[in-house]
Amino acid sequence: MAGKCKHPGCPDPDNIGCNVEGHEHLHDCPNYIPEESVSEDSTVDEDDYYRIPWTGNSFGLIDLNYLSASSKPILIGITGVASAGKTTFLAALFCLLRNGHKIGDYSFAGSLTLSGWENIAWYLSWKSNGNIQFPPHTANNSGRMPGLLHLAIKDKSGEKKDLVFTDAPGEWFDYWRTNINSENAKGAKWIHENCDSFLLFADCEMLMSPRRGIAKQQINAVSDRLIENLNDRPFGLVWSKSDVEIKEETKNQIRTHIKLNPISHFMEFTTSVKDGENGIFHQNICDSIDWLINKLDSNKNANPEINVYKQEDMFLSKRSINGQFKG
Repeated sequence: MAGKCKHPGCPDPDNIGCNVEGHEHLHDCPNYIPEESVSEDSTVDEDDYYRIPWTGNSFGLIDLNYLSASSKPILIGITGVASAGKTTFLAALFCLLRNGHKIGDYSFAGSLTLSGWENIAWYLSWKSNGNIQFPPHTANNSGRMPGLLHLAIKDKSGEKKDLVFTDAPGEWFDYWRTNINSENAKGAKWIHENCDSFLLFADCEMLMSPRRGIAKQQINAVSDRLIENLNDRPFGLVWSKSDVEIKEETKNQIRTHIKLNPISHFMEFTTSVKDGENGIFHQNICDSIDWLINKLDSNKNANPEINVYKQEDMFLSKRSINGQFKG
């Protein structure tokens, strides 16, 4: 029976499986919309379908199997409330790498989610009419798993690293900061439990608006959640939209709150889609990722727990999951 998925990250569930929620049977997924069969006698056994390794779209959890089977990727949690500039940061990062910028000594070496990157980077790309737009707000109807964007980077010696960035709705973190057990906070909890490092976004534009008091409360509350059980994972504070200048007193209030808790690795970065003086804002986008990588060289989290899609598959059953080979 042909059908479709409500989630944009799962474009063809009948052929690639449940890409977002990770259900073995499509009809168990709340996002799956079956279509009526033309013939009542024609039926299709879902168990006959095998997933393909990648589609070019954003990863779901099952897609992560194919990447983590051979080596442990670095999972970077992009966190913060709605409209803080998280997706714009990712789009700007990809545009910079696409145009030859480096992350430290590492250059862009490919991606299994090129379509996903291009979908957000298109908005920051130059148009014939000279207009530059911002990526649309990440929809809140994105299931319980964040979209995952992959980057492969390589240095001159040929050392390759796989980076996976989360692209999640800011509303998830708003629910999470107010009620950690909220059904709508499950995606934010997954990010906190599984990511190797975090960037928390503080919206300078909102911190200069009449809603700056609310903005400070939101940033402080999300940081409190992130710092809980943070252990040695690096935590970066990104002052997004830094072309809008804010009072140093406001920054001090936020950083003082964050530093009330012991953090092994903490750093701040000022970023913007505008390049800033001598390109400092753009350079800081790349530098923030370089800093995380350097801190993580000897301190990566365990692989996320991923269910085997096909237990009987002779190929997929021979791979490493969370450091243990299944076979």
